[in-house]
Amino acid sequence: MTQFGSAELVSDYEDFGRPQALREALLQSPPGGPRLFLSPDGRYLLVWLGPPRRLLSFLHLPASPPPPQPGDYLEHSWPAASPPLVGLLFPQSPGQAWTMALVWENGRAEVWAPPRGPSDPSWTLLRSVELCQGPRARVVSACCCHGDELLWCEERTTANLLTYCLCRRSLRVSGRRVTPGAMTIVLHHSPPYHVLESAGRVFMVPRATTASGCHPVLVYAPAEALVTLTGLAAGVLHSKALGEADADYKKLILECAGAAADFEIRHAAAAGPRGLLVATAAGRIHLLHRDGTARHVYDLGENLGASAQIKMAVSGDTLVCAVDSCLYLVDVRSGRLAVKQALDAGEVLLIDAPEGGEDVWLMTKVGVYKVGRGGVKSGMAESALLDMVYEEACKYYQRRSLSSAKLTAQSLKENGMFQAPIALAAILCRKSDVGKYAELLGNIDNELQSFLSLDRLKSRAAGAPRPDVARCCDELVDLELTRLLQADPDRDGLAYINSLFHIFPKAAWASVRNNFQFQQNGDGKLVVRATADLWKKVLSPLPPSASQNGLLPLFEVICQSLCTHKPKWLPGFVQHAQECSGLYRNFTTTTKEHGEGAPPLYKRALSVLNKRKDNTNVELEVEILLCSGRPQAIIQAIHTLIRLQRWPRVMGETRRYSQLNPLIKKDIFITLLVEFVQHRQLDSYVPQLCDLCPEDLTATDILRIVLQNIPKMQTVPPPFSADGGKHFTMGLLKPLLNKALQRQFRRDESFPTFPPAAPQRTNKAAGNGEDLSPLDIYATKAL
Repeated sequence: MTQFGSAELVSDYEDFGRPQALREALLQSPPGGPRLFLSPDGRYLLVWLGPPRRLLSFLHLPASPPPPQPGDYLEHSWPAASPPLVGLLFPQSPGQAWTMALVWENGRAEVWAPPRGPSDPSWTLLRSVELCQGPRARVVSACCCHGDELLWCEERTTANLLTYCLCRRSLRVSGRRVTPGAMTIVLHHSPPYHVLESAGRVFMVPRATTASGCHPVLVYAPAEALVTLTGLAAGVLHSKALGEADADYKKLILECAGAAADFEIRHAAAAGPRGLLVATAAGRIHLLHRDGTARHVYDLGENLGASAQIKMAVSGDTLVCAVDSCLYLVDVRSGRLAVKQALDAGEVLLIDAPEGGEDVWLMTKVGVYKVGRGGVKSGMAESALLDMVYEEACKYYQRRSLSSAKLTAQSLKENGMFQAPIALAAILCRKSDVGKYAELLGNIDNELQSFLSLDRLKSRAAGAPRPDVARCCDELVDLELTRLLQADPDRDGLAYINSLFHIFPKAAWASVRNNFQFQQNGDGKLVVRATADLWKKVLSPLPPSASQNGLLPLFEVICQSLCTHKPKWLPGFVQHAQECSGLYRNFTTTTKEHGEGAPPLYKRALSVLNKRKDNTNVELEVEILLCSGRPQAIIQAIHTLIRLQRWPRVMGETRRYSQLNPLIKKDIFITLLVEFVQHRQLDSYVPQLCDLCPEDLTATDILRIVLQNIPKMQTVPPPFSADGGKHFTMGLLKPLLNKALQRQFRRDESFPTFPPAAPQRTNKAAGNGEDLSPLDIYATKAL
């Protein structure tokens, strides 16, 4: 993972023309800040001041700038009575230079051209175009798509009803001439959408002013006229090529009914070629790709209120996110947090990275900040690397030493006791052999970076003021746990992990959540994106003699943390661990006695749950047993539900798992039959009970079970008792016995005896039985 330094103020707007005017415009902007845009060629910074209704441009000066001309600066304002500005776009026709289009709420678009040289020394208004056809139409949002084409969401009033549609129109520029194309409607009857262009696609995001949880995100490919419905949790829901006949949003939604999104989008921003960044109200950041697939990137761990100002962008492989004045730098590929820093600059206004640059640049109201990718000076790297070599050698030799004397790095250096660390240090210090040992240096570069970051953080925590100590400790715990999870498991490391979780439970949980990439899908279920190496460490047994010191394995440690902070995720974690346990069964080098006879993972999780003093969550215990997939555990879970008399769920879980294993089906059926005999709460579930009857169970077996479990009564009840007929009668078992008899009769017909049995005699003189079939006679006799 890339290492970053702290954000540093590097410029007070000296890189822009009229720096004093830029500073005043940013400082005098109302709450919420202005909106800032960079021109496609990077020469102009445009500042859009909303309430003052002004648009200013500032020239971005190169290293050796020519003197700026007065025409380089645009100052455009409009009266308060005019419609508000809803979009600032940069359409670009093929073979032509870029232009700027201002789109107003009433559908009017102004096309401006920047200074081009002596012939065009200043900003020029080329043409005003009416985008909408109706006089009562209103533009909600707009963006550029497919070069010089504009796409916007338009509000129309029809019969006193507000409807929305997505429209598209080209603005072809040739020199100083602007030729508008015909307007086409992409979608009718759509909800209000906020449109954004990124990665050659138009992302249509439900506006926050509506019930955004009812509408999915649309990804529109202008060249193919293809629209994809997607969600952050479910991914791609539906995809369809649009034509004039089927450009209706209602019909499009009907084709994927029941797939409405269940998230509230708080902010969305373009992410260049990667797609679209989306932040939910719960503080979760997702990346929507151009094909409609979604991936969770990072969880800010805090709810984003309506007043929070959010800015997001991607610089290389780094997600840059600013929430008010707090800066987050996250590795997009792994989701790991690299930097979290509070800037002494108020709100972050603009996030942008120069083309080809490796650093992250931030614009704030007080100046331009730079966050550099951390490098290590050669002298510091060499010294730190040698210290790390000797410290690791001390640990290695101390474990194998028969002497009680304490080994130190200084004793290894001075006495020359062991040649391996001295030889390695000599190799690393030889400047002429850098190329020869480049592979070795590359292999230990990550450990070196981690070692130096940890050392700097410890120094900062030691001298930090009291309010910052807690934050430094959280970062320190995160770095330490990350380092320990990357190293090979041993007794000392496991003891250190146990102590960190005991002393810093919240910080340790946050670190584990980041390392294992715990995520929650739309159904509320846990998704774990941990690497194979992390699973190997979780599933590894205790090192020898570790249990004697009261240490818990890593699996139990994580289960304890889940019980405290996210108990609903514990069954999902156990299920993921069991799925991976078969893949990594033989990954350790421990002896057989440490791997054989170990309890299954669900029992280990239950032991952690049962040790808690406030363990009253029986539902959690049932979920762990069901997620295990073991027949005996499933039977135990359903027996627990029977004890709690959760009859609807008992029937549902039995129907679900009885198809997987006949042992489960037979055990649960007999248990339910006993319950059915002893009380009347299962009378309404007789059809389900009949369906659960095993194939090999006969009517005689059922009657035997019933007779053995009929509750004994103290006195003989009168014919008309006062309890409302709550006693058990054999008539209640008639559907079940009929089904068992019919099944047995069919089985006897399929396998006839030789010679055939003599027909059963019937007493016709008795009457009332002359019209009985053989099956009914058999059933009557059995009863």
